[in-house]
Amino acid sequence: MNECQLTAQDTTNFDADDEWGKGKDCFTIERNTNEETMVSIPEELSEMQHRIRQAGLPDSNEVGQLFNEYRMFYNQNADIEAARQYIRERMEGHESVILVAETDAESDHGTDESNGRSLSKGLICTGFVQLYPSFSSVSMGPVWVLNDLYVHPDYRQQGIARKLLQAAKQLASERGVLRISLSTELSNKQAQALYESEGYAQDTKFMYYELNV
Repeated sequence: MNECQLTAQDTTNFDADDEWGKGKDCFTIERNTNEETMVSIPEELSEMQHRIRQAGLPDSNEVGQLFNEYRMFYNQNADIEAARQYIRERMEGHESVILVAETDAESDHGTDESNGRSLSKGLICTGFVQLYPSFSSVSMGPVWVLNDLYVHPDYRQQGIARKLLQAAKQLASERGVLRISLSTELSNKQAQALYESEGYAQDTKFMYYELNV
C-alpha cells in the first residue's frame, strides 16, 4: 500500500496550539541541489509566508533551541547546549527525521535576544516535527514514530502544526514508510482533534506498556 497507514500508538509529545479547526491546504515536495526535502506552501498564513523542509546539520543550533523550549514546556530544566547536542547527534547518526517550518523575517536582523535564534538570514524557524525510524515485524517494513511536534508560542494559531503533519505524511509516503504512529495524553483534546482531522485513528485493539530502566 503506497499511502501511509496512520494509527495512534507508541510515543509522542505535542504542545497543541489550537489549529485543528483550520482546513487542509495543498502542497508539493520538491528536491533542491542539496537533496533536502522542500515542501512549498503557497498559501499565506496570517500574512506570513511559510515553508517546510527537512533540517540538516547546519540547522542543528536553531532546531536545538526550539527543542530546548519544547522540553521546558514539559517541565524539564533548560539546557540549550545539551538540547543542541542531542539534535546534532540524531542528525549525524541519521537516527531521526526532522522537518522544520520557516517564515520570512524581512524586518528582523541580528539575533533575537529573547530566544537566541539567529535572524541574520531573514528566516525564522517557527516549529519542528521529529520522527524516529523503526520497523514493523508483522508488516515487515519501515514505520515512523512521531515523537515530537512543537510550534514556537509567537507563531501558533497559524496552521503550522498541521503543515508539519501533512509534510511528514507526504515524505513518509515518498520513502515507502508503512505508517506513522504516535500517542498523546488522554486529556489533550486539541491535539486529538488535530490528529484525527489529519486521518490518524485511535487504536482500539492493543494496549501499550512501558518500562523505565
